[in-house]
Amino acid sequence: MEVTGFHGTSRASSGSILANGFDLSRNEYDWLGEGVYFFQDAPLRARDWARERFGREAAVVMATIDLDGCMDLLDIGWQENLTETFHLLKSDARRSGVTLPVQSKGAHRLDASVVDATVDMLRKKGQIVRSVRAAFVEGQPLYPGSALHGRTHIQIAVRDESAITHVSWEGPYA
Repeated sequence: MEVTGFHGTSRASSGSILANGFDLSRNEYDWLGEGVYFFQDAPLRARDWARERFGREAAVVMATIDLDGCMDLLDIGWQENLTETFHLLKSDARRSGVTLPVQSKGAHRLDASVVDATVDMLRKKGQIVRSVRAAFVEGQPLYPGSALHGRTHIQIAVRDESAITHVSWEGPYA
């Protein structure tokens, strides 16, 4: 299955992406571990993200993403793998006297650590994860008592750039 992803960036970086491809993000605070991050089917959310970081130089790149080999956290099938990995990381941390990474607003350090470790564990078993997809509830409720929040989105972290089958310019968003 293919989906459309939108990558918020700067105008300068968008030109480089179109010419040379993406760079993997490997920040310890990335929500889904290492990868190239996209907002699925959400160009305006990508635009807002880019505007927060790049102001008048904001731009969005659109990509078609093949979800073959995706750790799709929108379905329950991956929960056991993640939970098992979390408990292994917790035991290792306790044994070595270190603390697990801590979540904070905008930085899902623990989730990123668990996802990266799960992907590594699966790779050692011969299963390759090309991307990771999850939904994130963000922002304020749309109205009092609502479960709908204004910045909720589906995010995809593409770990293997071959999962990106087409890239195009979505345009500047100053």
